[in-house]
Amino acid sequence: MRQPNAIMMGRQEIPSNSTPFWCVATRCRVITYVMAAVLPLLLLIVVARFDPELNRSESTDWNSLISRADEALSRGDRYEARRLYVQVDRVAYWRNDWQGLVAAACRINKLDGVNRPYSKSLAILFRASTIAERGQSRQGLATVAKSLSLLGSDEAASAILARIQPNWPYEVTSPDNRSSLVGCSR
Repeated sequence: MRQPNAIMMGRQEIPSNSTPFWCVATRCRVITYVMAAVLPLLLLIVVARFDPELNRSESTDWNSLISRADEALSRGDRYEARRLYVQVDRVAYWRNDWQGLVAAACRINKLDGVNRPYSKSLAILFRASTIAERGQSRQGLATVAKSLSLLGSDEAASAILARIQPNWPYEVTSPDNRSSLVGCSR
């Protein structure tokens, strides 16, 4: 005769066809966590694919943008002119072109009219000086210093001029430098 404990132990060995609740809950949690990690990545890929600002292809030349912005300013559309000048700043920065940055900074200064210590034009000029220094351009640093002195920042201009190294090559002065300083005045 069998004892009751042996019967109980025998029933436990019989496999069940239903899955326990904790196993189903764990699977649902894992699926939820994976979806929470993958969906933002997929959304970022879709947005980057269709947004033209994030998917930047070869941009136009900053000279054409300057002329379009100057035309907008002559029509009296200051908002469009500022948008285009900021776009000139962006394009010139992408291309590491200090001349475009100086032109954008001077023209933004012409729109703003007030020289403040933390103005957009001064920030652009300091970026232009960094790019000119990286490119070892005497002419670039001299042009940035000239524009800073025209804006009333003589101390910053002298600090920029002091960054010119004697072993940098000499460059031929081009007339574009004078046209890029349009708008830089006190």
